[in-house]
Amino acid sequence: MASEIKSDKLSPSTGTALQIGDASDTITIPTGATFTITDGLGVAGGGTGLTSFTAGDVLYATGSTTLAKLAKGTAEQVLAMNSGATAPDWGSVDLTVLPTITVGKGGTNLTSFTAGDVLYATGATTLAKLAKGSAADVLTMNTGATAPEWAAAAGGGCWTLISTTTASADATIDFTTLSSDYIDFMLVGSGITAATNVSFPRVRYYVSSSIVTATDYQWSCRAYDVENQGGQTMDAGSKNDSTIQLIDPYNASAPTALGNTAGYNMNFTYYVSDVHSTSLWKNSWFWTSVVLGGSTPSQGQTANYFGGGLYDQTSALTGLQFYLSAGNVALGKISLYGRKIT
Repeated sequence: MASEIKSDKLSPSTGTALQIGDASDTITIPTGATFTITDGLGVAGGGTGLTSFTAGDVLYATGSTTLAKLAKGTAEQVLAMNSGATAPDWGSVDLTVLPTITVGKGGTNLTSFTAGDVLYATGATTLAKLAKGSAADVLTMNTGATAPEWAAAAGGGCWTLISTTTASADATIDFTTLSSDYIDFMLVGSGITAATNVSFPRVRYYVSSSIVTATDYQWSCRAYDVENQGGQTMDAGSKNDSTIQLIDPYNASAPTALGNTAGYNMNFTYYVSDVHSTSLWKNSWFWTSVVLGGSTPSQGQTANYFGGGLYDQTSALTGLQFYLSAGNVALGKISLYGRKIT
């Protein structure tokens, strides 16, 4: 039979223990009622033993029947054990203790690299690193076709751009290093203008790092121009000339050559072979396209010259020089190319 008891306080009849109901009874606290445990519900009773929390607190055990709260950490901190391994605490990630991540987990399983290293697979779950090669090396497969390796670029007669010089009122354009990686060299000039009218483009060589001005050169060429509408064999430069000249003056008493009128310019290609040989004379050939200045009616005409030159010494060449017979090279670009032969 239901009954209602109203009281401000229930106390045990003896001792300090008060039991409410029996093991099979259901104790109900109606919705809206407040049930207050002043000292909190202990862990042994299924509670925390704590009476309040702050947002972000983390609970952890300090004993078999005791819980404590750890205040939240700062941004990007991680939860780890303290130095005594007795309780968790917040701290920054110690990168020195992170494990090396294997390939199977999306890593490389490598701990360091040198600038230029190339990664390659040595197996389904293994990566290795190949150190960078030397300048102009190419990546190729080794003889066993098992791994990549660096090797010198194959020759095959291919031309390689070595360097380009932009002229700006220069007395000479010099290329003083002819690498032993190449056997033949080529100068390609474009948009070259002269500071002085009627200037003859010329080439000389360096031997042992000194320019050769002795009479050890020969040259000859044939010209095709608008006025003559055909070829005319030009006089060969003196067998003991001190330079290789890339055009002929036509008429020594009234010469025509590269003009310096606005818009006038020249292009040329100059090829010399076997530059490092100490047993061969150095043969060369050239093609030159010039807008002429000088005497009329040739001034303002285009003329094309095809010819060759010879350095009649067996000394190895160490450099090439382009210059004009009068005045500076005002503007233009000259590039040096090399050709490997394997």
